[in-house]
Amino acid sequence: MKPLCLIPARGGSKRILRKNIKFFCGKPLISWSIECAIKSNLFSKVYVSTDDIEIAEEAKNCGAEIPYMRPSNLSDDQTKDVEVIDHFIKWSKSKNIKPNIICYLYPTAPFITVDTLKKCYALLLKENASISLTVTSFAYPPQRALKIENEYKLNFIWEEFKNNRSQELEEAYHDAGQCYFYDVKKFPNISDRVGLLLPRYRCQDIDTLEDFEFAEMLFKMLNNNNFET
Repeated sequence: MKPLCLIPARGGSKRILRKNIKFFCGKPLISWSIECAIKSNLFSKVYVSTDDIEIAEEAKNCGAEIPYMRPSNLSDDQTKDVEVIDHFIKWSKSKNIKPNIICYLYPTAPFITVDTLKKCYALLLKENASISLTVTSFAYPPQRALKIENEYKLNFIWEEFKNNRSQELEEAYHDAGQCYFYDVKKFPNISDRVGLLLPRYRCQDIDTLEDFEFAEMLFKMLNNNNFET
């Protein structure tokens, strides 16, 4: 069977109130993820796991299905993604739905593209991995990161790298925060992971209002220059 897509969207965001349905470039933020997932034609179903009635209605309007209202003990800011996925897998088994692969797609990923979804899925299959995910490179070597102490004083976190030039340091990568394809048979024992490398201009965390505003500016710029969205 085709993979299932699961989009987690709890209602209690704190740093950006009602973030998942806050309008982003003209429509609710979550709609970009839902519409891309549907457009990809990769999935037999696109589900949204939420505890919030308003988010559920918006998601249904965008074409997603709401399998259940997520319980409150899995909807606070301490809830881990693995718990949300495990809850969904147990629900799917109870309904005799037995997917081989689940795509966990963030609702705050307006830069996701059909091409990214397809390539990330293909990478999981090609490498027979536990999980494939999107990654991007750090803009500056994290080995030379600083910490601030006593309000102004700066110290290197890793003193052993303080005299290294940037080009001497190994390039490092981080989770791009877009999509994650899981082999359900191996979940939750993630023994091997593979990453689809994305350019930094296609990745933007949206955790604060400043992030949100910058992401909108970047998104509009990419659209105006005919980049794929």
